[in-house]
Amino acid sequence: MNLSTQDIAKLGEIATLLEVSGYPKAGNVHRTRDFSDMTYEDFLISSACIRGPLNTAAYNGHKSYPYMLNQVGIGNCILESVRSTHNLTHTNTNLGISMLLIPICATFGALVDENPINNLQKTLDTIIKNTETEDAVALMKAINIADAGGLDNKPQEYDVNDSNTLDEIRDNHINIYDLLKMSQDYDKIAYELVNELPVISTYGYPTYAKYEKDYSVNDVTLEVYLTILAYNTDTLINRKYGEQIAQNVSDKACEILQNSEIASSKRLKKIKEFDTYLRKNNYNPGTTADFTAASLFVGLVDKYSITGI
Repeated sequence: MNLSTQDIAKLGEIATLLEVSGYPKAGNVHRTRDFSDMTYEDFLISSACIRGPLNTAAYNGHKSYPYMLNQVGIGNCILESVRSTHNLTHTNTNLGISMLLIPICATFGALVDENPINNLQKTLDTIIKNTETEDAVALMKAINIADAGGLDNKPQEYDVNDSNTLDEIRDNHINIYDLLKMSQDYDKIAYELVNELPVISTYGYPTYAKYEKDYSVNDVTLEVYLTILAYNTDTLINRKYGEQIAQNVSDKACEILQNSEIASSKRLKKIKEFDTYLRKNNYNPGTTADFTAASLFVGLVDKYSITGI
């Protein structure tokens, strides 16, 4: 791979910028639409804040692979990203993105001398399984800072709102892999990370690879987003409104894909109508946006792995 660890981190930051700038990315903040408590500029700030932790993750992944994977420090990188963002925006703009991009970035760092795409899934799985208890502690701190929506009543053994949780994690020698396994039944990011990236590898990255040579970056971003949403109900909507509402939203995304062509005026009209519908009902496919950023990251690394940047 003709990318340095710094190059890999740069592509990760670029992926987050492209994702939030996707217009009109239905139901999400994008370049022309804000939420009442979250703005486009907040996401630009979070992109700047994630660059340093991505650099650290890629460097540590390279330095620690393959014999010292317990020293990659994924948890601290996620915590640093979330904490620095929160200090500047006071919003949860990048917990999910950090949880996806930082382990993937560490994995790409480990694979700078190998084929990054062919080896991504297995190597990522190995890195997450080799995290330390302090990685899990750092992740719980990040979740607590971000105050992620919809977690209050979930049946998790380690409650982010319990002051004794960190001691329990240490006493029981729990790592990030263990935490994510406990959460995978109700959190698709957790499921993604402990099951070798099924959404990104099946829907997100292949969609990027299919269209990136022939269409604009914005059109490709929207296609990745719609494809992921069409075939995977969104965790954030599911938590807030239930499985049936989440499925209805995915069905509408699927209908757009089936009844209009990428980059066409008809597609743009349908996406704008979908955006209006989602905003009117406060349905925010936030997890889909996280998957989109991660898919763009994988696609960008694949694109530039031979030529470099």
